[in-house]
Amino acid sequence: MKTLIVIAEGMDPQVLESEVAKGRLPWFSQRLGAKAYRHLDCGPVPYEPSNLATAFSGVNPGRHGCFSYWSAHSSGEIPRILETTDVMASRLWEWPEMADLRFAVVNVQLTHPPRPLNGTLITYPMQNSMNTSHPRSLLRDLNAQGVRYAHDVSLFYTGQPFEEFAAQAMRIAEHQLDSAMALGAEADVMIVNLTLADRLSHFMWYEMLDPEPARRPQILQAYDFIDRACARLQSLAPESMLVFSEMGFGELQGFFSINQQLQAAGLQVLDPQGQVDLQRSVALETVQGSHGVMLCRDLCNEGRASDAERQAVMQCLEAMRFADGQPVLAAVRPREAVYQGPYTHLAPSLIVTPADARRPPLGDPRWASHVRRTAQSGWHREGGFVLLDGAWIDAAPGPLQLQQIAPTIAGLSGCQASAQCEMPGFAC
Repeated sequence: MKTLIVIAEGMDPQVLESEVAKGRLPWFSQRLGAKAYRHLDCGPVPYEPSNLATAFSGVNPGRHGCFSYWSAHSSGEIPRILETTDVMASRLWEWPEMADLRFAVVNVQLTHPPRPLNGTLITYPMQNSMNTSHPRSLLRDLNAQGVRYAHDVSLFYTGQPFEEFAAQAMRIAEHQLDSAMALGAEADVMIVNLTLADRLSHFMWYEMLDPEPARRPQILQAYDFIDRACARLQSLAPESMLVFSEMGFGELQGFFSINQQLQAAGLQVLDPQGQVDLQRSVALETVQGSHGVMLCRDLCNEGRASDAERQAVMQCLEAMRFADGQPVLAAVRPREAVYQGPYTHLAPSLIVTPADARRPPLGDPRWASHVRRTAQSGWHREGGFVLLDGAWIDAAPGPLQLQQIAPTIAGLSGCQASAQCEMPGFAC
């Protein structure tokens, strides 16, 4: 095996550094040097599917076309779940430059349904499916070897005790790690997404704010798991190992509904069923994770809204205040000012940045009715990290960019990066 990539999803760099300073997380503690560890810019919207599509394609969302788990464009129906074919830029396991390398890809968003590749793939399905791997018999073959797999979708928080939820999430994480170990032994490039820290941080961040003296918070136990997982994966003897988090985490005080503000301003009208009347409305909030507002006349086309409509909505958004008088948003920008590329029109018309990361936009309330967002106490942050073992990070001071991940992996694997990449890699 040559190259190992571990996504420590939702692992926050400040928490990581604090734990290392306290003498915990032995694997990370041995490697957090100035030449091996850097912060990663995970904006403008910190969300896992779009950020991982950027990381593994080397291009911004305007060139790969994915801005959430769901399409930002819908004509009134429940937002459509994005699939593999919605990623409009090739990811590194699809690059001709890396065609001779055998990959193992486990649990990465926007890989479902599976497409053939040189190697093995376990997808990240957003709903139950009978076809979640390549080859199709892969999970059955692993089970015959005594290696079980469990998808994230097999566990949602439904009101059960948080301790029970955390224990179930840990069991799933162990199964996923076992499977990665089995597949990685035969791969030239192994990519595995460990989602445990993200899953627990959403619902159990309250423990980080008021920890019990005699008990280690569940989130930090997830960090312990990732530390052990990295040590175990490294036993596969990669020549180089890259660990990164595509977003950080922090406190959530509650979501803010932009739709309610649009309704109060007369820019949104509901139909008798309580849904947005697209014919009589000017704008609506788009799916969670896009931090977007769509002008209704832009839906399902490349943009037909007038400048007057755009300006009216922007003025409304910029004037929004919380009950304490603080502004809701720090910035409201047209999508063309945030993203660049042929698929920018698939983004919401306007991209917003919350003024207080603890109070982000709610998003379309229909986006995932099975997720209890009112029970969440943690949410994503724009800062992640990159850690290299087996090579040095050669880059100017300041955070690295998500687009640099893919060309770096290519270089670590002895391959040229695809010409589509927007930035050079950072390893030497």
